[in-house]
Parts: sequence; C-alpha cells; structure tokens
Amino acid sequence: MNTETIIKTKAAIIAAIDEAVGAWVVHSVNAARRQQEPPIIGNVGIPAIDKALPFLEGDARNARNDFLSVLKYFLRESPEALEIRKRRKVLVEKAASRIRAAAALLENADNAPLATLLCSIAEQADNAQYGCIYPRNIYTESKAVDGTSEIRHGVFLRAHFVPDALTGNFNGKRGSISRDANIVRALIQFFPNEQGFFTNGGYALISKLAALCGASKATPVYVRSIIEQDRRTAEPASKAIRDNSIIGLLSKPKI
Repeated sequence: MNTETIIKTKAAIIAAIDEAVGAWVVHSVNAARRQQEPPIIGNVGIPAIDKALPFLEGDARNARNDFLSVLKYFLRESPEALEIRKRRKVLVEKAASRIRAAAALLENADNAPLATLLCSIAEQADNAQYGCIYPRNIYTESKAVDGTSEIRHGVFLRAHFVPDALTGNFNGKRGSISRDANIVRALIQFFPNEQGFFTNGGYALISKLAALCGASKATPVYVRSIIEQDRRTAEPASKAIRDNSIIGLLSKPKI
C-alpha cells in the first residue's frame, strides 16, 4: 500500500474504534441512570480487533477500553518514534538528574516544599522522552513519613502528557531495536501468557493486530520469535511499584 492508502486505512480504523467507544459511553450513562449493570464495549467492525476482544486479560469493561486506546495510539504514532525517543533520552535523563540534585540542595536548606515540587517535576520529566509534558498546576498534599508518625506536607506538579514515542519503552534485552518488535511486546501484555492461547491462534491474532498498527514484519513466526526471545532474557520480577506498561505510560502523568 502507498502512504496515502495507509493513512486512509488507519483513519478508518480509528473512526471505527471511536464509534464503538462512543456508543459504549452512551450506554454506560444510560445504564447508570437505570441502576443497571454497566455494559462492555461491543465489536468495532474490524475483524482482527473483534476477534481479540474476548481474549483480553482482566475486567472486560476496563480491558477493552484500555486495549482500544492503545491501538488508537499506535495507529497515530510516527514510524520514526524510536529515533525520536533516542534523540531525547540523554537530554531528558540529564535534565531529570539535575532537577533531583537541585531538590536535594533545597531539602538540605530547609525548603522541603520546593524540594518536593522539584522531585515531582523530575518524575514527570522522566516520561518526557516519550512525549510532551504540559504542566497544569501545582497542588499540596500531606503524607505520612514511612516508619514514623510524622506528617509531611509537599507540593507537587499536576501535568498532562501527550505521548508520541511510547514504543521506545519496549526495547528487548538482545538484538537490534525494532519498532515492529516493540509493538508486538506492547500488545502481548493484553493477552493470556499461556502457551495454549498462543498455539491456538494467538500468534496469528497478535500478528494481525500488530500489522494494523504498522508493524510490517509481524508475521506469526516473527511474533513467536519475539515472545520466545523475551522469555529467555526475562529478568526476575522487581519489587518496584513503577508502572511501565503501555497503559501506565499513557495515563500516569495525568495526576
């Protein structure tokens, strides 16, 4: 397909998703008024997407909305997303490090409110390699200091995040960096991590979804190779709370 056809195809898929989500919102409002069970999002009218919906992990209402939001994001993301993220990464890390250093100096100078504000800005800045952070306002919050009865007051930044390079967050541990592979990795998160699912059409299903999102290399064999490679190089689960899932990155800065 030429570029114009690809753009039109993606626009049609986005429109279909918007229509399905819009209908779901209306039905949800009506159900709430009647004190009825909230509905789930129905079929979109795109065969690969509709086939995927019943397999999504988690609560169906939230899972379908999250999944369709991610598909919409990928359909809009630039093919140069990895290059964009790579160009920003060093600059953003340097900026966040300096902001945290300034926060430490202010903490030592008995200016905890300014220190917490800068730490909040640094946390938001961490995600700036994946898009643009738009500050909205600052707010105060009181939190208990771990292990003590002390209540500490802090000042934090509330911001809005507009992503444009999220696929850069899904680089594998080995091999060359590929946007196609990263799209596959992001989509896999929504499905059962069970061999039965993959061998009974899961590889082919994820392949079709990835292709819709612009991953031209994503054949079923390619999808399987990415999954197996990541299993071999998987690190032990961390105790860290930070959410680096695709949905976490899409929504986290909207505090």
